[in-house]
Amino acid sequence: MQIQQNISLKQFNTFGIDVAARYFAAFSSTEELTELLVSITRPPTLILGGGSNILFTKNYNGWVLKNKIKGIELIKEDEHHLYVRAGAGENWHQFVSYSIQRNWAGVENLSLIPGEVGASPMQNIGAYGVELKEVFDELDAFHLKDKKVYRLTVNDCKFGYRDSIFKK
Repeated sequence: MQIQQNISLKQFNTFGIDVAARYFAAFSSTEELTELLVSITRPPTLILGGGSNILFTKNYNGWVLKNKIKGIELIKEDEHHLYVRAGAGENWHQFVSYSIQRNWAGVENLSLIPGEVGASPMQNIGAYGVELKEVFDELDAFHLKDKKVYRLTVNDCKFGYRDSIFKK
């Protein structure tokens, strides 16, 4: 984990806007994120995923923390479902492709949606008649102020059309 100063964010946003972050660090686990947040004495802090739903218009005079939590694993299955855990920093489309290659049905209509897995619950992503909530079981969410991980079920997320509890 390396803390950098005045780093260009051009490669971290899909618009390719060349602005700088005053401070920048990447994290690959919740433990690293916790360590970073404990060391940050001055907000603001922006957690950045794939950079597809953000438009920078000027330099960011704060901390930008890049989510690089990776991993995709089949954690259990029953006669009707497969339960797959994916890291929040996984590219969403690559996760869908990975699932298709293994014949894990359910997310294929959600291909080509930009962003990362961790952002998908924010707006209950959807395409071609399928919404995330239909293929979703639970998530582990890191609460920035509490510096704790909470497990939320599909009902806890209060999914609606392009909406969730995370927008409130």
